[in-house]
Amino acid sequence: MVDMKACLYGELTPVLRGSGIGTAIEHQKKALELNGVEVTRGHRDKYDIIDINTIGPRSAYVAHKMRWKNIPVTIHTHTTVEDLKDSFRYSTTLAPKLKGYLKYFYDQADLLISPSEYTQDVIRAYGVTADIKVISNGVDTDRFKPNAGNQMQFRQQHKLEGIVPYCVGHVFKRKGVLDFMELANTFPKNSFMWIGRIYKDLVDREIQNAVKKKPDNLLFTGYVKDVTEAYCAGDIFLFPSYCENQGISILEAAACRKPLIVRDLPVYTGWLEDGINCLKAKNNQEFKKHLTTLIEDQKFRNKLAKKAYEMAKKHSLEKVGKELKNAYQTIV
Repeated sequence: MVDMKACLYGELTPVLRGSGIGTAIEHQKKALELNGVEVTRGHRDKYDIIDINTIGPRSAYVAHKMRWKNIPVTIHTHTTVEDLKDSFRYSTTLAPKLKGYLKYFYDQADLLISPSEYTQDVIRAYGVTADIKVISNGVDTDRFKPNAGNQMQFRQQHKLEGIVPYCVGHVFKRKGVLDFMELANTFPKNSFMWIGRIYKDLVDREIQNAVKKKPDNLLFTGYVKDVTEAYCAGDIFLFPSYCENQGISILEAAACRKPLIVRDLPVYTGWLEDGINCLKAKNNQEFKKHLTTLIEDQKFRNKLAKKAYEMAKKHSLEKVGKELKNAYQTIV
């Protein structure tokens, strides 16, 4: 039975497709529908609450308009100054100028939803006073799961050899792509794979030049239509990102029962446990050490993968949808 209708708003929808924010909106839709909440993407429709996922001028306009119409406004805090740095060209220069706007914009909400305790703390540090609820972005465990058929097909198609470390994300400096390339150089007998778009006109020259000189054992797949095939084809999820607000791709890899190696960041505190469901590294020397361990020790690889999968199940969309619905009901 449907007892609430929510609008999930995001501007520049075609651009968002395949991005973390785009994936988060897809997750919200499925999660809410699993919990009896009707969902629309049209902000001109009739609904009980609007949940805004983007920070652009159109989003600010819609937030103002809905408040004027007495429609409760929630905003997902996907964007921070910290995670904008070292992304697109000039983003590091522009990032500090964004802080004042984010404070203003996020304070337009009746309720903010942050994907992690870390992001909640970052937003609070901007001086934002709106109420904040922490709710995971979640993972679609119906879609992301082990599939031996997909694994073999993708590996054969791309001629992947040995134990394959891989990463998923846009090819940005912030994502640790330069470190990933250095590690690929260190393990020439293993195929390495980076799954994600390369925005040639938007990334800085350092990244453009590095990609042109990539090691022979490193595959940049670009956009992959069915990314689940690529997830299944890899063996070790290697995520050297320098800043995340949660890291949906980590949850997706875990749902596919892949062992995780991540950078030791505050955002992972409380849900990623070093030596239990992942391995954490502070620098490339530690990444190399952990990679060597997992490449050589299949039993430990499988143990980490099992624990990672158990962690991913705690972020199921059914659970996320229940938490979102409960949060909405506090302001409707």
